[in-house]
Amino acid sequence: MKIWLMVAAGFFFSITAMANAAPITFSAMGDGPYKTADWNRLRHQIGHENREGRAKFIIHVGDIASGSESLPESRYTRVAKILKGSRAPLFIIPGDNEWNDLDDPAVGWSYWVKHYSAFEQHFDVGWEVVRSDVRPENFAFVLDGVLFAGINLVGGRVHDAEEWRVRQEQDAAWLRQQLDTHGDDVRALVILGHARPVESHDVFFNLAVPLIDAFKKPSLYLHGDGHTWEKEKGWRAPNLWRVQIDQIGKGPPVRVTVTEKTKRPFRFDRQLDERNNELYEPMSKRIRRQDGFGRRHGKPGQ
Repeated sequence: MKIWLMVAAGFFFSITAMANAAPITFSAMGDGPYKTADWNRLRHQIGHENREGRAKFIIHVGDIASGSESLPESRYTRVAKILKGSRAPLFIIPGDNEWNDLDDPAVGWSYWVKHYSAFEQHFDVGWEVVRSDVRPENFAFVLDGVLFAGINLVGGRVHDAEEWRVRQEQDAAWLRQQLDTHGDDVRALVILGHARPVESHDVFFNLAVPLIDAFKKPSLYLHGDGHTWEKEKGWRAPNLWRVQIDQIGKGPPVRVTVTEKTKRPFRFDRQLDERNNELYEPMSKRIRRQDGFGRRHGKPGQ
C-alpha cells in the first residue's frame, strides 16, 4: 500500500510538472527613451506589442532617460503615460539614470516611487504578484511553472557605498526567499535586473550564484545597461544564462520564451523583421540574427 501511494504521488507530481511545462513568452525593453526619436520608437514598440499580442507581460529594465545631472518630474510621468498604453501587464525596475546617477538621487528616487511603484496595478494582472516588504520595488511571481524575480540592481555611480551593499544583500535575500518558497515547484528561474554585472555588483552575485547553482534548473539573468545585445550560456554557473538586451533606440523588445525543453530552455526572438524598420538606427553588417538555440539565419541583424 505504501509503495502504491509513493508511485501514485510520483505520477501526480509528473503530471503537475508537465502541466506547468507549457512555453511562456514575455517581452523585454529598456534603456530609453534617450534621444528625441526614441519617443516615437517607444510608442511604436508598445503599439507593436499590442497588435501582436504574444507576450504574457512586458518588462522595462530601467533607464527611462539618458545620463544627466537632473531629470524633471515630467520625464517620469511622460514615460509612464506611454507604458500605461500596453495591453499586456507591464513591470518596470529602476535604472541608474533616473536615480543614483543624478546629482540628487533622493529627488530622482522620490519621483520613481511616485510614478512607478507597483506599476502592474495599472493593468488587469491575472496572477498573484508579491512585493518585498523591505524593498517594495522588488517583485516576484510564478507563471506557467516559471519563477520571475525583479530586483533593484542598477549600474552607474555608487552614490552611497553602504546603501549599495545593503541593497544587494536585500536583493539576494529576496531571491533566496522566493527560491525557498517556490524552488521545488517551478521548472525555471528568470531574474530581471538593470545592471550589466561588474565588480561593484559582486555582493549580490556572490550570494545569488550559489543559490542558482543549487537550484540546478535553467536560470536566466536578463538585464539592460550595456545597450547592445549579449548572450552567455553557463555564466558563473552551468545552469545560468545572461542576456543583455538592446536599448530602445537600437531595436524592438526581445521576446523571451521559456520553453518546455530542458536542453534548450530559453528562446530569444529579437524581432529582426521589425528591427529593419526605418525607426531604428542602422545595424552593423557583422551582427547576425540568432534565435537562442545557437542557429543563425536571416539577413544581417541579431
